[in-house]
Amino acid sequence: MSTLNAPPRLPWPADLLDLLLRQQVMVDRLSQLADSQAELIAAARTDELLNVLSQRQALIDEFTASQSELSELTGQLDRRLAQVEPSQREQIQTRLNLIGERLASVMRRDEDDQARLKAGRDAIRTEMTSMGTARQARQAYVTTPATASTSNNRFADRRG
Repeated sequence: MSTLNAPPRLPWPADLLDLLLRQQVMVDRLSQLADSQAELIAAARTDELLNVLSQRQALIDEFTASQSELSELTGQLDRRLAQVEPSQREQIQTRLNLIGERLASVMRRDEDDQARLKAGRDAIRTEMTSMGTARQARQAYVTTPATASTSNNRFADRRG
């Protein structure tokens, strides 16, 4: 197959569109994992949550690595966009907007999940504190000084 008759490939818009497609796939996967994360937090399934967080971190690392390539390809973006076909321009702008919106959505859900995790942690801390306080009160109430009679303590249990 000869490439002599093929139209010339403009590397810049094609490379940018390829990168944006890869980033869009990564962001879509991050969004799916954010859904799973929220479900696992609600169900208190910690081991599975750690697995999802690990997958998310790998995707975030991959996405971050692709950002340097994106920076190179989007240098002087407005000038470059003015030189491409309107359909390519629209495709590029649509993908950029979609990726930005999806990332913002994932970040909002992460903030919600963090708030839920913090509320759960605070509830456990409060419960543990009240259990410790109740145990101390019980112990202080049951333990009487050597001079006092346990029979006078009407709140003591059978052992004392």
